[in-house]
Amino acid sequence: MKSSTGIKKPLIILGFTLILFLTTIFLWDINLSAVVQTAASGDIQSAARVIAGAGTPAILMSIYINAAISVMGVVPSVFLTGANVLVFGLYEGFLVSWTGEVIGATVSFMLYRWGIKSAARIPTDRWKYIKTVNALPGIKQIYFLTILRMAPFVPSGLINLLGSLTAIGLWNFIIATTIGKFPALLLETAFIYNLININKGYINLGIGVLVAVLLYFDVKKELDRLSKLHQNQ
Repeated sequence: MKSSTGIKKPLIILGFTLILFLTTIFLWDINLSAVVQTAASGDIQSAARVIAGAGTPAILMSIYINAAISVMGVVPSVFLTGANVLVFGLYEGFLVSWTGEVIGATVSFMLYRWGIKSAARIPTDRWKYIKTVNALPGIKQIYFLTILRMAPFVPSGLINLLGSLTAIGLWNFIIATTIGKFPALLLETAFIYNLININKGYINLGIGVLVAVLLYFDVKKELDRLSKLHQNQ
């Protein structure tokens, strides 16, 4: 049985995070309805208009939309990456997307683990990847989730849910997300940028697609290898 201290600590972290979000929403007058609607829309142009229209807190608006996408769990965030590129440019757009992905993933991880999971009592003992992660020591859990994060164009919310159902700790989850999301978003941002500016370089776009496909299959191969390695031990 978990101690009361073990239960209270994550709840305090989650509560503090939500209070921080609500406080910044109030101070910067963030339109929460626009955040949710944009997150659910999946439209690059409308997301770009909402972010650009936010004025000074445009970066915060993007991060909130990213958090909403992460909590929803089923909407790919690739359209938001495109919107960030349109509003902030290639390099700044990548940094905003990366920051938003890490923050959004962390918030949804806490909500899933200490909210949805507890309420739903989801049985996970037969899920292959979850069994694999739970059986690994901390550093290898980070490696496994980092590899999983590197898969391009995979809905981040699904990985957040998967992570929340494992035994991985919050800080290890954040480390894995921060590291794994860097190359995945770098490729995603470059792909979106070349797609938006397709008239400037079909070759770059084609190379981006090829790299994304190769990376996806390499990630899948490595995850399968880790799973089989655990099963054979």
